[in-house]
Amino acid sequence: MNTPINKATDCYIAGPRFTPEAMDIVETIKSMLFKMEQSFFSPKDDCLFDPKKMTPSYVLDINIAALKATNYVIVITDGQDAGTLFEAGWCYAKDVPIIYVWLGGKPEDKFNIVLAASGAVCRDFRQLENAIQDYIKTDKVEIKNWGVETEYE
Repeated sequence: MNTPINKATDCYIAGPRFTPEAMDIVETIKSMLFKMEQSFFSPKDDCLFDPKKMTPSYVLDINIAALKATNYVIVITDGQDAGTLFEAGWCYAKDVPIIYVWLGGKPEDKFNIVLAASGAVCRDFRQLENAIQDYIKTDKVEIKNWGVETEYE
């Protein structure tokens, strides 16, 4: 099979998609990006694994090709999905700007210090919208906490 990535996208949406809540987050982000006229790649839509038609290596190849073709990535950290964290690490290693979305953390919870040092941290959709708009204007992600002060661990 050939990898069907033939054009650049503005954004790659990395996140778990194994619960209805996770799917709602992805759909909200897609809607936000659509309204902001940002093209995107969503593995849930563009390469959902089907064991009858594809191998894990094929899915990996498609996802890496999409990451190579994107300008920035939105990483949903809720659920602490291993594949999502792999994508974030790959993006950091390749200098792809990262915007983290952390919706499920309570105010007293601490965010991972390594992730915080590698991208912007957004605690709600308003903050995410601000971070995306900032990226659109400046062509870079400012590594900062877009919400109230967050503790790190």
